[in-house]
Amino acid sequence: MANLSELIRQKEQQTEEWKQRKADERDSLNEMNDAAALRVTESTGAFLHYLDVQADNPRFSASNVLLAMEQNPEVTVFNSVKGWNGLNRNVMREEVGMKIRVGDTYVKDGRQYRGYKVGRVFDISQTAGRGQMVKNQLTDNSDAMSKALYQLLTVSPVPIVTGDARGQDAMYDPNQQQIIVSGYITDSAAFRALSREIVHAGIHDHGNFPYYSRESCALGADSVSYMLCRSYGVPCDRPKPVGLVEMFDGLEARDRMGVIADFQQTFSAQRAAIQRGLMPPQQEKKQEQSVER
Repeated sequence: MANLSELIRQKEQQTEEWKQRKADERDSLNEMNDAAALRVTESTGAFLHYLDVQADNPRFSASNVLLAMEQNPEVTVFNSVKGWNGLNRNVMREEVGMKIRVGDTYVKDGRQYRGYKVGRVFDISQTAGRGQMVKNQLTDNSDAMSKALYQLLTVSPVPIVTGDARGQDAMYDPNQQQIIVSGYITDSAAFRALSREIVHAGIHDHGNFPYYSRESCALGADSVSYMLCRSYGVPCDRPKPVGLVEMFDGLEARDRMGVIADFQQTFSAQRAAIQRGLMPPQQEKKQEQSVER
């Protein structure tokens, strides 16, 4: 006859060991995230590299992009096994991949909670197949560009008018609380300028943020605009991260991570609005399902 007490003890021990492994894994990811947040905010080169990788992997959070970069400094475009399979690519044998956080739901005491589990993603260099990552390319005088510009007009928190932008392509006026865009610029220039100035207007928040200044918010606005442009193949110079180190000076790693996440979420919100204008709903849903966040 089986020793039921011993079996129960073994099961409880295995459960506790499993919980400890998961806790250790989460702690490791947190430490990795902190290290990555410090690294990209202490070096202009690392920060600009982050912007490139984030723009090329727009469906992943800032936290997961930093985790991927920390584990593979050469990472370019990454995806889950399921995501690559959906793009007709296969992860090659013996490739380990990079750990990220994946949203997960669980039930405790009869209530459903949302947490995360550890998943893995793989750089395109770790895959084989004929499928390629395809992204929308926005060009001047195209129907797609017109739709994208319209969506930017829609998400702006303040009115947008054409007029004298004081020698600039566009300018957010905090006094009038409107964005003035020059009527004599190309579609690409308008795309770059509007995405940037919408960030300024959003930070000012109709005057509710009294500490707003164009200089202190320039890096965030320029970074969002650059990521959006790169995501859609719109020509755009890399931001000049002047004052990067000073901006994050004195902040703990978690606070730095919060600022980076704000940049990413603003970029993601603008991009989501543009995607709604460019893609039929069914196609957008299918594309999102191929990615494990």
